[in-house]
Amino acid sequence: MPQHIRSLSSPPASFEELKCAIACRQVTFPLRVENVAKRVLAKPELMAFASTTSIANDCGVSVSTVMRFVAHIGFHEIAQARAIFRNELRRRLAVLLPGPGMKNGSDG
Repeated sequence: MPQHIRSLSSPPASFEELKCAIACRQVTFPLRVENVAKRVLAKPELMAFASTTSIANDCGVSVSTVMRFVAHIGFHEIAQARAIFRNELRRRLAVLLPGPGMKNGSDG
């Protein structure tokens, strides 16, 4: 029985929203597109900063498969998709590196 493929009707606002949509099966992928999804969710820096060709090579797929992933999650251009991955990396960095005025766990 073939897998029922579903795309998002509108793009996710965040990396977390994308992960939730996938976990809740609001979006399902063809096998090769799923390989891209798994890889870029595990390594968001890949989608955030690598060229489309590099992403495709890393995932063992064609550039058009990477673009199908982008379309599947509701974006028209890869630059739009990159934004949520870059924002996720910024969020992770902010957690690791406290902002000005914060002293790594000390009160004074």
